[in-house]
Amino acid sequence: MLKREIIEDIVVLLRGFFSTPMISVLGRMGVLESMGSASSFTVSDFPDVPNKKLLQDTISYFVRIGLLEKVKDKNGVYAGSELGKEIFRRAQSFYVPHSYFDYMHHYQDLIQDPSGNARREVERLENVIGSGRTHERYFPPAISFLKRKVSFDVIVDIGCGDGGFLSAFLKEVPGKKVVGIDLSKLSTEETLRNLKREYPQLDITVICSDALDVKKWSERVISAAGTGKTAIAMWFLLHEISENKPEKIVDFFRRVHDLFPDAPVVVGEVVRQGDDVLLKNSARSIMPEYLFFHEMSGQGILSWDGYREVLKKIPYELSMERLFDESPGSDGKKVPSAFVWCLKPK
Repeated sequence: MLKREIIEDIVVLLRGFFSTPMISVLGRMGVLESMGSASSFTVSDFPDVPNKKLLQDTISYFVRIGLLEKVKDKNGVYAGSELGKEIFRRAQSFYVPHSYFDYMHHYQDLIQDPSGNARREVERLENVIGSGRTHERYFPPAISFLKRKVSFDVIVDIGCGDGGFLSAFLKEVPGKKVVGIDLSKLSTEETLRNLKREYPQLDITVICSDALDVKKWSERVISAAGTGKTAIAMWFLLHEISENKPEKIVDFFRRVHDLFPDAPVVVGEVVRQGDDVLLKNSARSIMPEYLFFHEMSGQGILSWDGYREVLKKIPYELSMERLFDESPGSDGKKVPSAFVWCLKPK
């Protein structure tokens, strides 16, 4: 007979197949926010959901797994459970993993491709929204550094996503010119739309460009900045351009420094923790999944030692460092799952 913990692990692994797309889709539709905040609700309270039968089936499923509860003595009336309200409040955590659904749907095709180079589409908007919300907890130390430790007139966000960092930055440091750069046209459009909605008078420039094409985007940045001093932000960009080669990141920093020699830089990045760390914390962390879909899609997350080697070779000095979710490895040394560096040019 299987041990109880093995049965529970099987259930958890299988449940994610069903729950992740449901939570991601309903989260983006605003349904979960309503379910979590309402004192009670019925299926008819969601006029923007056309398929009422599927919605009812979904509600019944959520009741069975403890995310919703039936309201006593009221047929067809439901309320969010304590667990459900917490899950629904964190629905954005499901967006980034779910944005790789095309990879997982075609896993059978990919695993049989001998070249290993086949790629599928990432649902970009879901990825952008999810990344922005997931990364919010890393912003405060960088914003504090930019607000208190350096002087500049223009903030440049390379890999701006939906403008989440720029929005958080402007709440604390108003009055700066803003430049958002991203490879995705969808991302730059979202950044422009979101920031203009919050700050109608904002002086903002968006540039659709590969981050590695420093010459292309730097010309636009220099033009937008005029005589103003710049500061640069890079949120979870390095793993997208590294190709698992630290020297590629070093070269990128050097080229940025050549064109913006006085610009401070804030960096946020995820770390490839060792398998021993990931196994030990697998029940409390989704990092194994994050590493898997980044590796599967050809992105290169470096180890902590790899990033430290990069730091030694770039023309910047570390002014401040913040480490997140440190876990001890087999050698006893603690390794973060992510970090923020605040850098000043040498």
